[in-house]
Amino acid sequence: MKILLVDDHPENLIALEAVLKSPDYHLIFANSGEEALKCLLKNDFAVILLDVQMPGMDGFETARLIRERKRSKDTPIIFITAIHQTIENIVQGYSLGAIDYLFKPFQPQALKLKMEAFVKMYQNRKEIKRQNDLLTKRAIELEKMNKSLEHTTSDMRKAEALARVIGETSTDTVITLNRTGSILNVNPAVMEMFGYGIEELLGQNVSKLFPDGSLPILDNAHPTHKCSKILDATAIRKDGAIFPVEVQIGVASIGEQRIYVCSIRDITERRQLEKERKERYQTLEKLVQERTCELFLANAKLEEEILERKNTERQLMNTSRMLMNILESITDVFFTLNHQCQFIFVNEEAEKYWRMEREELIGRNIWDLFPDSLPEYYPLFMKAINRREASHFEILGLYSKVPYEVHVYPSDEGLSVYYHDISERRMFEKEISRLDRLNLVGQMAAGIGHEIRNPMTTVRGFLQLLGDKEEFQQSKHYFELMIEELDRANSIITEFLSLAKNKPVDLKPLNLNNLIQNLFPLIQADVMVSDKDIIMEIEDTKVLLLDEKEIRQLILNLVRNGLEAMTDGGKLTIRTFMDGPEVVLAVGDEGSGIKIEDLEKMGTPFFTTKENGTGLGLATCFSICARQNAVIQIDTSPQGTTFFVRFKPNRTLVEVE
Repeated sequence: MKILLVDDHPENLIALEAVLKSPDYHLIFANSGEEALKCLLKNDFAVILLDVQMPGMDGFETARLIRERKRSKDTPIIFITAIHQTIENIVQGYSLGAIDYLFKPFQPQALKLKMEAFVKMYQNRKEIKRQNDLLTKRAIELEKMNKSLEHTTSDMRKAEALARVIGETSTDTVITLNRTGSILNVNPAVMEMFGYGIEELLGQNVSKLFPDGSLPILDNAHPTHKCSKILDATAIRKDGAIFPVEVQIGVASIGEQRIYVCSIRDITERRQLEKERKERYQTLEKLVQERTCELFLANAKLEEEILERKNTERQLMNTSRMLMNILESITDVFFTLNHQCQFIFVNEEAEKYWRMEREELIGRNIWDLFPDSLPEYYPLFMKAINRREASHFEILGLYSKVPYEVHVYPSDEGLSVYYHDISERRMFEKEISRLDRLNLVGQMAAGIGHEIRNPMTTVRGFLQLLGDKEEFQQSKHYFELMIEELDRANSIITEFLSLAKNKPVDLKPLNLNNLIQNLFPLIQADVMVSDKDIIMEIEDTKVLLLDEKEIRQLILNLVRNGLEAMTDGGKLTIRTFMDGPEVVLAVGDEGSGIKIEDLEKMGTPFFTTKENGTGLGLATCFSICARQNAVIQIDTSPQGTTFFVRFKPNRTLVEVE
């Protein structure tokens, strides 16, 4: 529940927060009447605590403007003052719509109880409004349903009249049955088709019109079927004559009763025509086959021979061309060897790997290129040749430390070998391992942070209340010391909670350069205090969807880490630039660099190289980047370290000119 606190003195706002702080309240602060009116444009509040004496627009003028606005005219206002305590001021406050008028100093418990009562009144008013809206909506729905029922009744009457006309004029027999197959109704066409009068069939079972078992109506028209079925059956006339029919069966529901409707059509003529058509077609087909069979046999044999040769040649050429294109386009090193381990084929990547032209490699023995590796890898190649088994192993690059995954496959000509660069996979495995550790700590942070803060908040509130009592004035500095230590512990917990993976983010369009320029005075102050210099190199970048508070924390953490890594006189460099579609933030220092054994641990919670560090600052930066769709890269040497934060392009909106 949102509560607006308005006072031009920050210490008064802190005191109100200490009294009213609760998980059920969302306290929003304003330092002036103008700022309070801006807050009312964005939020609805259950209660407004408004200071009377403020510079510029005072509390009375602010209350008058609040009441003139339709959305906030019923919001409860409580005036709080230490000066305007005359009857005229009180009357003026109530005339402007205030529901209470408190004098400083006030009783914290009384204020809390009043606040609970006003919040409950606000909740009840919202519930009554919601119920009224619901009743209005239901009334509109009922009116629509009544109109729909009237239209449906009219349509049903029209349909009934139309069905009666269709049934009486149709040449097909239409029979209505119940669940047991008894005839309920039949149209006049039954006399022409079956020879029975209508009265002779009413109440009779439908099996009277069909030989036994020729029309399983109830089996084929199950009550749950909504679509009609069309069946072929055999019917019998009153004089005993049998003839073929087509029966369309549908199901209708009248209340809880299921009604079956059968439309029966005599298809004797159609069957006869189909039979004659089929016989003529078979005769013509046989004649055509006889006359063309010999010609087809002679031509087919010749064409098959020619086509087979052309197809084989074309397939071989296409396969060869496609295979060459594939092998030349892949990013893996691929080459083939004969049984003497001499190169038969190498692709473009293999030329780069061996640092030799294709003409130099073809015909050359592979072991001549790196004889030092002969004892280690020769048995693996020979195993593939001798045993006809594939071999897989890992190897380092010939001229670099890049790891490759080697696959050796035997063939009739010798061996097919390809090297796959797995350096990126190794990097991903390390990153996943680090993220798993960060995720575990984040889950711990989300689980225990809230439980620790609750008792701390209670203790801090009681310390504030006790410190203000007269009998404890001599020990007030002890209370202040304890509150400072609680605030310090709370700040550590806040930093710990920022590691939580599921922490909500408020993404808004943000220009990274503008944010850095706004932070520059604060950064410059830290630089001057530590006796160091700063260099800003800002280029045009794209606008990003980011959480401003988290990016502010990210920049300050990286800047302060850089300052702490340097001695007096060092220079800190902050740069922004575009690298392809990515926006890059770079923070560099002139410190002694990061040790190789510590580099992989960077960003791990509670790992720190500082004497008094908590090990949460850089871990928080990595966690923020994970939520902001960014990655951190570290470039370090004995001359200094640079942290590169790369924001992915799917967060960009428009390019800033």
